[in-house]
Amino acid sequence: MSFGEELYLIALGIPVIGILATLVFRNRIRSMGKRVKAKRVQATFAGVSEIGSHLSQPSKWLFLIGLIFVIIALARPRWGEVHKEVFKRSREVIIAMDLSKSMLAQDIKPNRLERAKLVVESLLDNLQGESVGLVVFAGTAFLQSPMSPDYQILRGFLKDLNPTFIPQGGTNYEAMLETSLDSFRQSDGQADRFLIVISDGESLDDNWKSYTEELNEQNVKAICLGFGTREGGLIPDGEGGYHKNTNGAVVLTKLEANTLQSLADKTGGVYKQANVWVELASLIEETVKRGKTGKTGSTSQSIHIERYQIFLAPGLLLILISLYREFPFTPKPRIIQPRKEHAK
Repeated sequence: MSFGEELYLIALGIPVIGILATLVFRNRIRSMGKRVKAKRVQATFAGVSEIGSHLSQPSKWLFLIGLIFVIIALARPRWGEVHKEVFKRSREVIIAMDLSKSMLAQDIKPNRLERAKLVVESLLDNLQGESVGLVVFAGTAFLQSPMSPDYQILRGFLKDLNPTFIPQGGTNYEAMLETSLDSFRQSDGQADRFLIVISDGESLDDNWKSYTEELNEQNVKAICLGFGTREGGLIPDGEGGYHKNTNGAVVLTKLEANTLQSLADKTGGVYKQANVWVELASLIEETVKRGKTGKTGSTSQSIHIERYQIFLAPGLLLILISLYREFPFTPKPRIIQPRKEHAK
């Protein structure tokens, strides 16, 4: 047996001293019990009767024993072992999600953005131990969720993403790459790094190309997913109609694969068109095999089983019983019927 918090065992001196004192001075305690003291009584129809006082010593023992159990529980006793698989992965993933209004086009059902969310959810279900962050971008970009192995945080953000997160329209790849690189710069750089770009490829300009050199220096491979079709689709305006340009014509948005393909090529990554289902986890594995592989794998670790519950439950029960036994009785209410006068 071992203990997680051994210092708590020092507190065992308190109940032990109490037990020794009870044993050493038990004769004096008995003599004190014979002195005049307040009696416990109960009222009945037959009158007031005394309740035998046999509670003091037993209650004290129950309390002291219960206190010993509670202190042992606080020390967190542990015995027995369970083998747990611990993953050791050295991968960092930034998911860059395009939130421009064109991602609402319905040429992919239910629309481009909702399909992208499903693909990311599938990725998170298949990852184990990687640090994953989320960047959202449109006309500008910001880090929505820093890299972390806690995917529940990212899932919480993911379900609520929509174009209103970034009021500035457009698709600014330059801002997206700068924000993503800033997040990668804050880590140690020893990991396999992946930038997953989810977009329909419509870029404002080509200024983003100046960032590809640093992406390679930081060992970042871009996995670019193009959401949309070459035939394109209309963009709902949320009011039953479709977005129109300044001339009043309905906007038709198409997948522009050139930007995404170029970004993937320049970083040794991969481009996939996502108008059919894409397994992101498999893409990452394939990309790792083609390039530098970080330290990945898993080990089996033995963990001691916590057993504090075995002591805590009976300890609290004994303490509660001891307190209950010493709790005074309260008279029960009774109804007194008024005496009826006999008729004369």
